[in-house]
Amino acid sequence: MQLVHDRQTGPRGGILTLGTFDGVHRGHQALLRVAHSRARAQGSFVEVWVYHPHPRKVLRGETVPLLTLLPERLRLLEAQGVDVTRVITFTPEIAALPAEAYITDWVQALSAPQELVLGYDHHFGQGREGDATFLRRHGLQVEEVPPLLEGGQPVSSSRIRRLIQAGAMAEAARLLGYPYFVEGRVETGRQVARHLGTPTANIPWPAEKALPPAGVYAGQAHLEKSHPAMLYLSPQGLLEVHLLSWEGPPLYGKTLRVDFLAFLRPHQEGLSENTMQRQIAEDLRQVRAYWGLD
Repeated sequence: MQLVHDRQTGPRGGILTLGTFDGVHRGHQALLRVAHSRARAQGSFVEVWVYHPHPRKVLRGETVPLLTLLPERLRLLEAQGVDVTRVITFTPEIAALPAEAYITDWVQALSAPQELVLGYDHHFGQGREGDATFLRRHGLQVEEVPPLLEGGQPVSSSRIRRLIQAGAMAEAARLLGYPYFVEGRVETGRQVARHLGTPTANIPWPAEKALPPAGVYAGQAHLEKSHPAMLYLSPQGLLEVHLLSWEGPPLYGKTLRVDFLAFLRPHQEGLSENTMQRQIAEDLRQVRAYWGLD
């Protein structure tokens, strides 16, 4: 996948779609399938414009917990077969551009697309005046993609975000099309878990990423290969990962990708060491049962 930023020169004449694409979830994937179909029909390529940071953060000052950090999002887009991605630094100045100026000075000048493929609710330009109808009036060919519905509701980043924050990891994975994950470099901890017989790889939670509830999860950790894992997420946002099948050296400095598969129990305060050991043993039993390892 070719990556360009802002007004850098890139390929022109493709099939273009635009948005934040947080999560690259099943709704986004449906949009990209239409873009690929149009690209094959036209003998062209698929180009995606990704707005970053999140427009709500820029326009309203909101903190938007992300499903995917930008590097994660780019890898997911590449896995979906996107040929070119342009990362647009979303600023108040871009948001204030009249829709016509955005079409002329950005879309046409940088991309000159054969066609645009847009989600059903995509708007752009000052006051959100730009939409598919606006583009057609300006001579551009546009295909609007209806929402992908699950349970009678559109699959959306905000819906998935709420599921993750509620600990509904299986439902979030169903809408994402893959398990919710976090990536990070393993840091040295206080080694309390090692003292209790369950050594863990400790990963600080990225500040921008949507945080599930504190507690214990069944999960999976990816290193050279995948390992069933018990996950503990602290209220302070430290993730402790116990790999059930790991027999190698400590993982300090390694980068782990960790999937959250099932929420087992919330965080408990004030446990004695003996009570904590019994609880950890029960947590391990449940994780092993989840994986069919008992």
